[in-house]
Amino acid sequence: MGKSKNKRFRSKKARPTGLQSMKEIEDEEEELGTSNPTATEAVQLKAVGVLEKLQSSSAEERECACTSLANLVQDPKALQTLVQQKAVRSLGPLLVDPSSGIREAAAGALRNLTVAGGHDICDHMVEEDVMTPLVTFLLQYSEGIPQSPAKHKENKMPQHDSGLEALVQAVHLVWNLCESNSTAVTIANQQGLVTVFLHCLQAYSTMVDLAISAAQCLHTFTEDNLLAAQELCKPDRLAVLESTLMCENTTMKLTQLQTLTAGILFNIRGCLPATSRGQSFQALVKVLAATLQTDNCSAISSLVPGIQTNGNVQNGEVEKKEEEETDKTLPWKLESDLSEAEALLQAQQVALEIISNMCCPEDDDDDWEDMESCSTSSSSSDDNQDKAQDLVQPPVMSPLCLSAEIHSALADQSIPDKILEKISFPDRTLLQKLISHKEGKPLFKGLLRVQSRALLCLHNMVAVMELESLGGPGALALLLDKLLVLAMSDPVPVGGELIEALTSALRAVLQKMAQNNYVPEALTEVHLKRLCSFSEANASNRIKVNLVGVLGSIGSVLAKRDGTEELLTAVGNQLLEVATKDPSLWVAAEALDAIFDTFGDGVMADRVAIELGLTARLKALVPQLKAKLRQSQGTLGEHLPIIMNARTNLGRFIKYKENQELLLGTYPST
Repeated sequence: MGKSKNKRFRSKKARPTGLQSMKEIEDEEEELGTSNPTATEAVQLKAVGVLEKLQSSSAEERECACTSLANLVQDPKALQTLVQQKAVRSLGPLLVDPSSGIREAAAGALRNLTVAGGHDICDHMVEEDVMTPLVTFLLQYSEGIPQSPAKHKENKMPQHDSGLEALVQAVHLVWNLCESNSTAVTIANQQGLVTVFLHCLQAYSTMVDLAISAAQCLHTFTEDNLLAAQELCKPDRLAVLESTLMCENTTMKLTQLQTLTAGILFNIRGCLPATSRGQSFQALVKVLAATLQTDNCSAISSLVPGIQTNGNVQNGEVEKKEEEETDKTLPWKLESDLSEAEALLQAQQVALEIISNMCCPEDDDDDWEDMESCSTSSSSSDDNQDKAQDLVQPPVMSPLCLSAEIHSALADQSIPDKILEKISFPDRTLLQKLISHKEGKPLFKGLLRVQSRALLCLHNMVAVMELESLGGPGALALLLDKLLVLAMSDPVPVGGELIEALTSALRAVLQKMAQNNYVPEALTEVHLKRLCSFSEANASNRIKVNLVGVLGSIGSVLAKRDGTEELLTAVGNQLLEVATKDPSLWVAAEALDAIFDTFGDGVMADRVAIELGLTARLKALVPQLKAKLRQSQGTLGEHLPIIMNARTNLGRFIKYKENQELLLGTYPST
């Protein structure tokens, strides 16, 4: 992914801090005749002024400057200036400042910088050597975490501990950096930060927020990280993970901690001792099932009265009025309950993501059964994938089967039923109440995110399980009905993430039906129109490709049946529309593949193809496709093989259909 270099201010003289001073900027503006600053310039001036205060001899000023920066980075206009003025170089050393308040504020500002700036800023921060002071700070805890004060009394806000909060912020910062930058992962491996994270995990009974931060970091850090997996599978370290997984669960935050620990164990499965691998898998699936068991809507509904009474309304004119005033402070008990509800939603999201990965066709499910070592598992997995790809056509959704152990564990814990419960839309009235209050918005988003993850989980599960394991044709038909109800709901489902998840699930179900030559009786032209409207309202190519897959699966079955002419014509018209008019070559190529599959053979397919003027319309597409390919050379990336394959097959398909039409002539109308 390319990056553009940021402009640098030209220095007029050496600066000990490396920053352009406020006076220099003001003098420069006066010289250029721009002394009346615009809004952008005002923000830039403010950013430079705050950075100057980081060098102050006053600890209080440095702490205030860090706090100001934590808020300022949310403004894109300030972000550019902060990067140009090398804010990371100024903030980094403050992570080891003697003052715990400054350490907390500096870590918070750097963490916010990673969130506001995304991957590019994370790369920039690593290049600016933020890892050196960050690692130095974290390694202070390599021998353990200092004992936290006694637990706070119920309904009472705990005392603020700057030292603890600084550590929480620093762990979050490592998490964000490792998620975006491979160099950060390498440094964390080399410096043994796993030890610090495990100490944080062990502190869950008194410092659960710290333990959750460490678990979130480890969950990301252990993805495709052989060194970390080997380290965590050492007996003493594995014991910490197992103890955390099986901790006494009395709160939703502990549920979140257990779920994240299950994800860590799943990530390092290839390096687990062979003697305990099966037992570990059973234990983590049991934790995931318990996480999904809780009715999130009921848990959140109980908080609505408190939100309505004490929350900050954000709805039309009232919202504008509230913005002019200071937000109301929530009662501590309500704030704590809201935090617990968010923890539940995050735990369920992670649980569904883990199950999705278990069912992902690209993963080697035999990890749990016959993987002998981390080093050999990688090559074995690659060999198996290569063999599977050689056998499967098309390779969009591989019909691999789950291993017996994974299938059994998921079935024993009723995981499929729990996933189905989560795909339904949350109560509309509840959602409306949540979104009208500032405090309810995170819960609103969390509920919809859980639904999206459940739909994607369903997609993966349907893709890898055989028809009998899914309950047979009848169960598949019921599942299709449920998904069509979601698609046809009023108001129309919105949001790219949700629509992509819903169309993915529909695609998997209909492809499974097509593979088994099973007609989707419930599907009508009304359903097709609604589904196609999703691509019109959303520019996501993934959604369009999902919908093309849906149409292709429907068409391939209808083409082999009598009495399906009307619906097959609608499918054909839509596929031709996409193939000839969509600006994306990838989407157009997928539509062409669906046309080839649908109209390749069969009496009904031939009849509808002639009525559509299929051959003539495809011939007209050939020069357009060639021109687009010339214009897009070098930019097609991973989609190039699909596109080139479609181009090659298009010429062959046209010749084949022309020969068919010559042989068959025109069909009678009866």
